[in-house]
Amino acid sequence: MTASLNPYISQYNEEFDAEKSSQYRMAIQCSLGGLSFALLDTATQKLVALECYQSDLLADSDDLFRTLERALESKGLNNKTFQSVISITDNRYCTLVPKPLFNEADQAKYLDFGFQIPEGYAIVSEQLESAQCYNVFAFSKALQDKVLAKWVNASSVHSSSVFINSIMQNKEANGVFANVRNRDFDMLIKKDGKLLFFNNFKFITKEDFAYFLLFAMEQNGVSGQDTPVCFAGLIRPASDIIDLCGRYVKDLHFVDDPHALQMSKSADKVPFQYYFILYQALR
Repeated sequence: MTASLNPYISQYNEEFDAEKSSQYRMAIQCSLGGLSFALLDTATQKLVALECYQSDLLADSDDLFRTLERALESKGLNNKTFQSVISITDNRYCTLVPKPLFNEADQAKYLDFGFQIPEGYAIVSEQLESAQCYNVFAFSKALQDKVLAKWVNASSVHSSSVFINSIMQNKEANGVFANVRNRDFDMLIKKDGKLLFFNNFKFITKEDFAYFLLFAMEQNGVSGQDTPVCFAGLIRPASDIIDLCGRYVKDLHFVDDPHALQMSKSADKVPFQYYFILYQALR
């Protein structure tokens, strides 16, 4: 059934050339129900391709990987060699552990406290120097095995690690940051340049979203009247969530483009927040 799927975003720069794949870095972002990938031309430091899929048909690792291969095949890339490949796991199964408290032998226990990890998932950790902690997360082993079988030198990372590092390394010393998916969002509070709070919340309605955002802010002593809230992910300025949150938060804005990488003309047609994680992973 995945053969009938069409991307909701498919942008390729006029400079894109499948024969130049060896100078392209590729980032792949996978979640159940979603798949995105981007290509960076390292010769020009320009993002030359962006493609995104969203569908309930992307229900398991086989569906996700077949969709990726078909998308690459349509552009003559499926059997090409890339300069590097990074696989980004995008799910809720992650938790932060302060460095002094972290014990690698207890990784499963950290996640079991808050989640029921699906069968067939493996658990690993990443050290986040920018936040002085470890990010412990679970990923689909079947999907990762398929990625490594195709690109043996592929690296892997969790989307929350990319999000946290990007926020902690930016110039803003204080703020609330939300990375929005279809039915959940990561939330980070930064104070005096340090990580004060990070969590993930599931939501169904705009009221759910606003409640979790504002409650977490209140519990951490942050006011919407003097602290900005910055959005990334699958959300636009003209949305019910933004309208509702705007009643309680004075300064709402979206992640901007620091121009560390050049943007292709095609990528300029897509809201930057949509591919913020892919962009940051390729920097």
